[in-house]
Amino acid sequence: MINNSDMRYIEECEMHIVGHKIFVRMKDIPMYLSKKTKDSIRNRYSHSVEVGLSTEYLLRHVSRELGEGIDLNFFKLAKIIGMVHDIGHTAFSHDGERILDRMLYEASQTLDRSIRFNANLNNFRRIEKYALFDILPSDIKRYALASLVKRKKELKEYPEYASLKEDVAYAIALEKKYLSSKGIEIENRNNKTILCQAMDLADENRYRVTDIIDALNIYSKEKLREVLIRSIKSEVPLKDIRKLVSLKTKYINQRENSHSDKMKIKDLLVMLLEQESHAKTEFQNVMNSLSMAFNRNFILSKEGKLVPLNEEIERLRNDFHHIAATYLWGSKKIKNIKKPFKHYFSTVADYFINHTYNKDLIDSATYKNALRQLEQKKMPSKERRYEQLLLLRNFLGGLTNLKIIELYKRIKLEEFETTYEYTIKKVDKLVHKTSMPEFEKKLEKYRQKAGGKL
Repeated sequence: MINNSDMRYIEECEMHIVGHKIFVRMKDIPMYLSKKTKDSIRNRYSHSVEVGLSTEYLLRHVSRELGEGIDLNFFKLAKIIGMVHDIGHTAFSHDGERILDRMLYEASQTLDRSIRFNANLNNFRRIEKYALFDILPSDIKRYALASLVKRKKELKEYPEYASLKEDVAYAIALEKKYLSSKGIEIENRNNKTILCQAMDLADENRYRVTDIIDALNIYSKEKLREVLIRSIKSEVPLKDIRKLVSLKTKYINQRENSHSDKMKIKDLLVMLLEQESHAKTEFQNVMNSLSMAFNRNFILSKEGKLVPLNEEIERLRNDFHHIAATYLWGSKKIKNIKKPFKHYFSTVADYFINHTYNKDLIDSATYKNALRQLEQKKMPSKERRYEQLLLLRNFLGGLTNLKIIELYKRIKLEEFETTYEYTIKKVDKLVHKTSMPEFEKKLEKYRQKAGGKL
């Protein structure tokens, strides 16, 4: 379904995205949980690259299972869709998303229409604003956009993208037509393209393993070992995993002649954590191999849905999800780590959404000029407020962790100078050259010098 000319456009599109500032900015949105971690390089950028490669890998395997000559990645878009699936994220990822969505919703309750922030739907605004897909032929672009719609019902939160419902129907029909031409009949009523399902699963599979790898940045090996023993119920043996991927560790190599394939994957993970040397590295390598095994454990059903083949491997995947939900996302320890960062985002979002803000703190000329022009327009106050919140949503939705912290510092300095009528010199140095603990200490000294505390 793709010719050499189209392939050239797709390759150019991929290169355009990889080097684009809106994609590269995700390097400044870290994925790891502990602010003390020095050895983790994962961020929203590296995660997106991983998901892009994994989406391509998953679709290739499912295609091979369907038969010779079948390629579900017929437009060669799998890597691109995986790479841009998180491009709409704001600072601090899902925490920032929830904070911004709540504040916008509350601020718009007096208006005729509510305003929300949804990172998945913000993908489309980013793609449109920065023309990321514009080089693609129209039919391929339409299929690409449709394959980023994870939950069609959410489109009502962004009315400007309501037409994507038609694109999803078009894309699903296109997949059905392609498979029918290969002698395979499906009836997809999932409201998601097969490509979107593959991207979603690839995303989940990376989280399933990397969340637990990240746990070693906040828990000891001994503690994580206890968690695995308590939480993994799956009895999947090594041999089932090794049918899907190459699984090599120093420990397995030493036991090649002692029927190591009879070992359960749970037992191997626990033993790796008990090693005195290279434990973390080998554990991480095995976990990454498991991510690829999860990707190879799906087939396409007659209902057009990607479903697990080996139920015991799927159970292991669900066990990993349970571990992350119990001991990472919802744990008191993680909440304490995240608390100050959530405070930074809440402070910045509240400043712009609910108060009279200093436009000079907005370093984007596009948004700054748009907000100034909006103030000069003659229009009903409710309509002006609605347009203002949309601009602020888009501005705040494009920030990084570092930018939020910078704005937090500037807001605090502005509050201080207004309260004490005291001008602080070398503000830029204070903002850019100090850590948050140092900043707080220096600001406290200024408070004392100015004659009191806030």
